[in-house]
Amino acid sequence: MKKELEKIFQTIEHYGMILPGMRILAGVSGGADSVCLSYALKEYRRRDPFSLKAVHVEHGIRGEESLEDARWVEALCREWEIPCRVVRRPVEQLAKEEKLSLEEAGRKARYDAFEEERLAWQADRTAVAHNRNDQAETVLFRLARGSGLTGLCGIRPVQGKIIRPLLFLSREEIEGILTERGIGWRTDRTNQETAYTRNRIRLEILPALEEQVNERACEHIASAASRFQEVWEYLREQAQKAEQDCVLRKRGKGGEDVLLRLGAFSRQPALIQKELLRRCLEMGTAGLKDVGSVHMEGLRKLAASPCGKQMTLPGGRLALREKEFLRFTNGMEREETVDGAWNGELSLAQAGEWRIGGKRIRVEYRNGEEIDRREILKEKKYTKWLACDTIVPNLCLRTRRTGDYFVVNEAGGRKKLKDYLIDQKVPREERDRIWLVTQGSHVLWTVGYRISEAAKVKENTYRVMKIQIEEVPT
Repeated sequence: MKKELEKIFQTIEHYGMILPGMRILAGVSGGADSVCLSYALKEYRRRDPFSLKAVHVEHGIRGEESLEDARWVEALCREWEIPCRVVRRPVEQLAKEEKLSLEEAGRKARYDAFEEERLAWQADRTAVAHNRNDQAETVLFRLARGSGLTGLCGIRPVQGKIIRPLLFLSREEIEGILTERGIGWRTDRTNQETAYTRNRIRLEILPALEEQVNERACEHIASAASRFQEVWEYLREQAQKAEQDCVLRKRGKGGEDVLLRLGAFSRQPALIQKELLRRCLEMGTAGLKDVGSVHMEGLRKLAASPCGKQMTLPGGRLALREKEFLRFTNGMEREETVDGAWNGELSLAQAGEWRIGGKRIRVEYRNGEEIDRREILKEKKYTKWLACDTIVPNLCLRTRRTGDYFVVNEAGGRKKLKDYLIDQKVPREERDRIWLVTQGSHVLWTVGYRISEAAKVKENTYRVMKIQIEEVPT
């Protein structure tokens, strides 16, 4: 197994992960991967001296087992003469407060703790123990969720202050290094629970691919990620050159606006256009938070639309189609109006909060089994719970259009929105001011009035959207 250890050293050197005299913080859970990472770094110090410290995050999820893991890591670090700090994070509490899964909350707690300790110790880099199997799991996970090219690049060997020296070793090679040297490790029983998405990929999907498709499937998927990274680097370089001709910044009413020159933009290949749009969004104060493929496709269509069109983006931003530019702005006062009423379109594909036309819109998504049905019964005129098991990304908030309709009964019967508004004796001049939550032409909720029969939450509803619309105090 000397060649596997040398493989780790070559990865460190190839990517310039550790230079002499650096301070390196290592995340150590006690599992085989992180123990191997600690051992490899300890040995690499013989070649190029640097300072090494371990940090262990105790989640408190598994009671005494979790505490025993922390004690075991401390003992190992003492034996290897590596300073160690144990950080305790109440992950279950974090999951509840931030409405995250335990898996997501655990990851957030770990990386927050790593960064806090890195800054406190003034470390240059933080080493984590992702391996080739983790890479394959990540690529499959992102592919299944509809990720773009950047997502398919998977985990990068160096990402900001994070380094991953074990990324090109398989889990079997890692365990082989430890077994050959008589080094033990801890086993987290939650890693065997298929309730977690990544565990299912690791325990069921990847083994099935290796047994039924190709025994080297994991290796090949991880290799594909490396090739995607090469493609992405080339694309990034080309987009950086195009940005000089296509993008400029200008002071706007809501801060600094980003302007995309449509003439120069239209001459770029489609791939470069997509990357330029991503960069324009990244320059804004909200960055790429909650931005999905539906927003990127919407922006491409907006760039080809007639002058005067607009699109609302996550984080309260607005994209405006002007004569020569596509303007990205935080100034919501720039919205087009019809007789003083908002006439835009807000994508609701992602949870979030927005302020439009003097109102605050809040959207959250939950699993049906998490909902207390009594909450739904207490819903108010401007707070609704909508079933969205089959809702696709074109869910949005807008005003009426020709062809809009309701589903009025369980048999799927339809009624035109226009006829409904006439039946409700809504004055003609008010009809264009009413906001709608829609999926295509299907009106799920006429705000202030009724919801579609197809949007009602039932006992077997799997996914639910809660939407609140309220006046913003002046």
